Amino acid sequence: MKLIENWQQAWKLKSVQVGAISAFFYALILLSEQFLSVWNIIPQDLKNKIPENIAEWVGMLVGVAMVLARLKKQPELHTEIQPFVTITAGHSNTDPGAVNGKYKEAELVRQFRNAVAHYLSVAGLTIKTDGAGTINLPLNNAIALAKGASIAVEFHMNASTSKQANGIETIALPKDKLLAQKLSKAVADVFGSRLRGDGGWIDQSQSARGKLGFINAGGLIVELGFISNETELATFYSKYWSAAKAVANILIEHEKGV
Repeated sequence: MKLIENWQQAWKLKSVQVGAISAFFYALILLSEQFLSVWNIIPQDLKNKIPENIAEWVGMLVGVAMVLARLKKQPELHTEIQPFVTITAGHSNTDPGAVNGKYKEAELVRQFRNAVAHYLSVAGLTIKTDGAGTINLPLNNAIALAKGASIAVEFHMNASTSKQANGIETIALPKDKLLAQKLSKAVADVFGSRLRGDGGWIDQSQSARGKLGFINAGGLIVELGFISNETELATFYSKYWSAAKAVANILIEHEKGV
């Protein structure tokens, strides 16, 4: 095979640049699901070591891969309606939620969402999330994903002016009381925390937050402790992977009717 003259400078040609970009996105479309699976199993500690300037590009790439994975036609999924579990993180990339020093609620619950999603994927469940990696989409996306899900769970952290306020709770409608209590207990057992409300369940009608869109769409909101409590914050950061696994096991058992 004979190459063109000055082939070393071929990258400057528009046709080559366009071709390379097209090839990149074609490969991303083909491998988007595999890329997301690999990304989800990478420990968060390693992800945290990625330089901030590179992490931004990786986050964008994960976001694009997530969109492409959802757009890619999968005939086997269209033969019948498939049940799915929705797992979302409270607040968003533009809304940090409660803050304690360098710790932001939206970032902590995003990490928890990723960990739960990983364990559910390994178990073979079909899941939908409001982002992957560093992506945390706004509430309206979470509400849309909750509709039609067999289970929809969103994660938050409480905050209080009292540094001693503590405990785990799950806000839900009465029909989901038992599941709410199981989810709260799973987290509390790992964190060594107490259960708030009725065995870990808070009836939305009894919540000071009023009617919540995610719950009205059929979801449950798990409050993973108080970010304002230094002890609970430290416990969360050191044990959230174990708590996420415990939560995932409850969801897997519920989904499979165990």
